[in-house]
Amino acid sequence: MKRNKRWTSTATLATSMKQAGALRMSAVALLLAVAMPGAVLHSHAQQADFERFKQQNKAQFEKFSEQREAEFRAFVKRWQDAEKNYVEQLKERWNDGMVSGKTKWVSYSDDQSQRTIIDYENDTVTVEFLASETAGKSEAAVRAEAEQVLAKATGTSLAEAVAQDPIHVNAGVNLAQLKNSQQMQQSSLLGGVSAAEVTQQPAQVKRQGKTTSVTIQLPTKVSSERAQRMFPIAEKYAMQRGLPVELVMAIMHTESSFNPLARSPIPAFGLMQIVPTSAGRDVTEFLTGQQRVLSAEYLYDPEQNVQAGTVYLHLLGNRYFKQVEDPVSRMYLAIAAYNTGPGNVSLAMAQTKSLSDAAQRANGMSAAAVYEHLMQHLPATETKNYLRKVVQRQQFYKEELQS
Repeated sequence: MKRNKRWTSTATLATSMKQAGALRMSAVALLLAVAMPGAVLHSHAQQADFERFKQQNKAQFEKFSEQREAEFRAFVKRWQDAEKNYVEQLKERWNDGMVSGKTKWVSYSDDQSQRTIIDYENDTVTVEFLASETAGKSEAAVRAEAEQVLAKATGTSLAEAVAQDPIHVNAGVNLAQLKNSQQMQQSSLLGGVSAAEVTQQPAQVKRQGKTTSVTIQLPTKVSSERAQRMFPIAEKYAMQRGLPVELVMAIMHTESSFNPLARSPIPAFGLMQIVPTSAGRDVTEFLTGQQRVLSAEYLYDPEQNVQAGTVYLHLLGNRYFKQVEDPVSRMYLAIAAYNTGPGNVSLAMAQTKSLSDAAQRANGMSAAAVYEHLMQHLPATETKNYLRKVVQRQQFYKEELQS
């Protein structure tokens, strides 16, 4: 094939022009170096200083990050040791060594002969005594003692509850920060329910083995009032992140039953159960531009917790699964990932941790098919139940808002 002379000459001309331009630039640079050697050297020095600054700043940030990671690892060890030691101590007197969790707050008397269990999921309060403490006492006398305990519990603020908990104390949670939180001081363990409202409810007195218990079903309004108190916070941060408020409420309900002092062994903390080292780092990077580990005392504050939870939910949908085209499919993946992590959801979708592969598989399905696929292939029953509950509760809160 003959070469086109016109394109050859044009290419040659372009090459010549580039060479000429390069020579002119070299000449200008030479003249500047001769005429203003100080300026050129100063520019090079500035660049070198800037590079040193960047490297120093990077090193300082990495050192800071490593320090925060080490601090959190130390906190987790203190927390796990404190919990383990406390449970072992409790088991010397109580069979189960029950401590607080995601949907229950459990507190003991100073001598550990009595405990109070607030079950936020089932809306019950149980005051339990060791049998030796109630031997020979009538049911009426036992109930009267339980009412005194309940009167104290209804007036206990969230900050006071944490400050009185041996696990928090021995793990080194910053109790001063909790005391400075207005929400933690003003909110109580039972919300706005008075002692009279609680003690007016029918009580079930049960003597069994080593214990005697008094269980009271809380008024029916208690559960809805807990949700209503959290709604303004959920709405505020859902709107900021473009999320349906009913989805935020459904996740909060499923994670903690609106227990602001919820905690799990991972550990995760607060209303939306934020894990400080995973979700917490994504959240802080999004909000501040730097990853850091969120503390337990930070996450017990209801507003700070919901802000963190909504940011993480936003990131799951708009960063991790952003390639999923259908918004409902994307929501199902984000809900499952909130419980088990995006990598495990990708494995369930595409048998690989590749988010792109998971998105490609989801894009070939309807939203209903994505839901069914997750329900069949998610490895943990807990995550399947979690997805089902959140979707059901989302519909419930949507209908509540519409009515």
